[in-house]
Amino acid sequence: MPEDWRDQPCFVVAIPRPLVPYVGGFLKMAESKGFWLNEENYLRGYQAVTELERCLMATCLSDLIASNDRLYRMLDTALFGTTYSGPTSGEGEVTPAIPNYRSLAFDERDSVLGRLSNVADVIDNAINGTETPVYDYSPSVKDKLQGIIDAISALNTDDSAILDELVAIAGLLA
Repeated sequence: MPEDWRDQPCFVVAIPRPLVPYVGGFLKMAESKGFWLNEENYLRGYQAVTELERCLMATCLSDLIASNDRLYRMLDTALFGTTYSGPTSGEGEVTPAIPNYRSLAFDERDSVLGRLSNVADVIDNAINGTETPVYDYSPSVKDKLQGIIDAISALNTDDSAILDELVAIAGLLA
């Protein structure tokens, strides 16, 4: 067993799923004392094999966790508009950290939830005349409809059927 095995380069090895039990079995055999030339080789070899087994497991988990973190950040950016900074590839700290929970407040209006809010705001502004962070058009549909109702009422003509329908429409918008 080489003494400098920790200082040597590492390789990523793909193991097909059906062969994993066999690779694990071979590594388990390498944990036995009789597998090694002498006691010194056994001690170094046993430590190397158990670290390799732990490394194989940790690599899978680390890759899965890193992949989940990337997926979370992608969705967080798309849905809420959160901006992350850090390395675009390789390792390094990405900020801000992923929170334990997420409120439904969005960071940017140019996100899915921000755009959905824009749609609700434009409808609220157009129909009710409510001032919103982005829209403040005037007059509203209700104001225009009320103006038509008032104009028809002021004519003193028998347009009661039209007037009743307009009042019904105004009631539906309320």
